[in-house]
Amino acid sequence: MTAQPLSQSVDRARPVVDASRIAPIRHAEAGALARVELQRFLQLLEALGPEDWARPTMCSAWSVRDILAHQAGAYYAGASFAAFRRQMSLKAPPGSELIDVINAFQLSERTGRTPAELLAELREVGPRAIAARQRLPWLLRQLPIPLPPLGRRPLGYLTDELFLRDTWSHRVDVSHATGRPLLLTPDHDGRLTALIARDLAPRLAPKLDGAAVLFDLHGPAGGRFRVGPDARPAAIITMDAVDFHLRASERISAEAAQARSQVSGDETLALRALAHTVVMY
Repeated sequence: MTAQPLSQSVDRARPVVDASRIAPIRHAEAGALARVELQRFLQLLEALGPEDWARPTMCSAWSVRDILAHQAGAYYAGASFAAFRRQMSLKAPPGSELIDVINAFQLSERTGRTPAELLAELREVGPRAIAARQRLPWLLRQLPIPLPPLGRRPLGYLTDELFLRDTWSHRVDVSHATGRPLLLTPDHDGRLTALIARDLAPRLAPKLDGAAVLFDLHGPAGGRFRVGPDARPAAIITMDAVDFHLRASERISAEAAQARSQVSGDETLALRALAHTVVMY
């Protein structure tokens, strides 16, 4: 990471967006984004060769095949209320998180299935799960459910936002693990980045002691997002948009994110901001 005076790094070609004022995702929009994301994820997986499935990924100890099994299990739960209830009723042992228990259960149910069988399952249950989520009435989407470590959140936060960003982040995992191109467009991936910035704003702003930072994110999924109450950011963090997601999802450490970025202005504030750039995926 390199630092430079704030005045030398201001890019006036792209507008700065107050992350706290980004429009929330709409229910119909969530369905449209989810259908595009599933299609792109399947296209990436279908292009893989036999040697790709065992490759390790940035996602814990999972291989590419494990990611596919997890996604098949997640979408299966979305397409079947009985499967969703069974997964959500699992108990986490002391010291562990429910999401880890659910993920392990999804993989264990698919032990021995080939990548071709898992792909067939995902092709079949994926669209059904998205359609089922779109049929959820407004009142049900407001129902609070436990989402450790966040506490209780509306069901719609899980169905409209977390499921979408989960598939997106795993598409990044597979692309990185296999070296296959990652398809990114401003209308789709840029909107996901904006939604992450919106989610980050209320978590990060209290850590900045009244100051603000500007995330200057490059690439098709990028944008310029200010977090904090001050209209004049004290620090600008310039980095690739995908690296921003890797940090926000804790796939890379704050230190690794620092090494991949450029900072101008208050370097100490920027480093503190990166340390607290974490949201749920």
